[in-house]
Amino acid sequence: MSFSIVPAHLAVKAMRDNGYKNAAYAVAELMDNSIQAGAKHVELLIAEHNVLTNQRERKRVHQIAVLDDACGMSAHTLRIALQFGNGTRLEKEQRNGIGRFGMGLPASSISQAQRVDVWSWQDGPENAIHTY
Repeated sequence: MSFSIVPAHLAVKAMRDNGYKNAAYAVAELMDNSIQAGAKHVELLIAEHNVLTNQRERKRVHQIAVLDDACGMSAHTLRIALQFGNGTRLEKEQRNGIGRFGMGLPASSISQAQRVDVWSWQDGPENAIHTY
């Protein structure tokens, strides 16, 4: 009898509920990535929209963006950035911060959102590359 030991639908659900206490902890992970990449300035942008809930209009966060002035990611690094367990600091000699398991960016992001877009550039915004 053949079966998957990691059912995809359950794995994604488990990864979404991965222990980030709230959005602040998840966003802090993203901002820490910026700092580790050498950013001198990190900005957090939050876009809200109005939703009707129980006959009341409330503001809900619609988008969160973390922008920085770090060196940017190469196309290869961007391609692996959202892969669980992958990254640029997996080897001991490459570690210079808290990241080491390739889980921070994807785990913190999907704990807060169903869609995650990552944009990066090294030679000006007109040369931006994107993954989601």
